[in-house]
Amino acid sequence: MRDPRSPRRYARLASAGAVALVLASCAPRGRSVELVLHAPTEHHDAEVYVDGHYVGQLGAVVRPGARVRLAPGTHRVEIRKPGYFPVQRTVTVGRRGGPYVDLRVELPEDPR
Repeated sequence: MRDPRSPRRYARLASAGAVALVLASCAPRGRSVELVLHAPTEHHDAEVYVDGHYVGQLGAVVRPGARVRLAPGTHRVEIRKPGYFPVQRTVTVGRRGGPYVDLRVELPEDPR
């Protein structure tokens, strides 16, 4: 049985807290929508950036309860992982958009 006080668990909690703080600053007041990312589990250690700001590891961002809020406007979402080509998507959030923006992410391997 795993120790609930393990350093790995604390690191995950700290990472989730940091993600929440960054995400709160990404969405100014007004109607924002949730960014929902889907990716294979082998990419959960990839880094997620929104508008050039580091949000956290993909695994922390896609877990249940994690929220990435985007304000109305155009945003650049980028996923980076060593050994793979970075993936960039531009999403536009309208003032009357739906409750979320859904992105499926597949990182192509860098053949070098």
